[in-house]
Amino acid sequence: MKYRLERAGTTYEVDVQEADGAYVLRAAGGEPMKIALTTRADGSRLAVTPWGDIVLHSARRGAELWADLPGRRLSARVERMRPSARGSESAATLGAVRAPMAGKLLRVSVAVGDVVEASQPLAVIEAMKMENELLAPIAGVVVEVGATAPSTVDKGALLVRLEAR
Repeated sequence: MKYRLERAGTTYEVDVQEADGAYVLRAAGGEPMKIALTTRADGSRLAVTPWGDIVLHSARRGAELWADLPGRRLSARVERMRPSARGSESAATLGAVRAPMAGKLLRVSVAVGDVVEASQPLAVIEAMKMENELLAPIAGVVVEVGATAPSTVDKGALLVRLEAR
């Protein structure tokens, strides 16, 4: 799963995969890091990381996350990024933003010719009474808008196609 992490005014995109009872984290352009988490009897968690073992206490309220480490407190805003394209990341599919689920397309906030930044909101789909914001997977130019709002869309329907700039 992809997450967007905001800390001290800087935004990071992190890919998290579960593997062998641990988590493998990879930031954009970074090496994968394996982190294993276990819950201890006192409710704290032990994180086994490449930098050593860390005992931490953490809490989450909505997208806000706090973690107390020995001698310091970290806080960040963490949000899951919904995947907007499926399949391989070839040049043809990298900029395709597709509906991750069937639902009602509420808004498309771009038009052909618009220049967008990576992670910029492009469209909103409502499914099961929840709004799901779809973000630009790359920075680029909108070359195709495949659906208009309001309308019903099927899972996998092309909503917006971007061309890298």
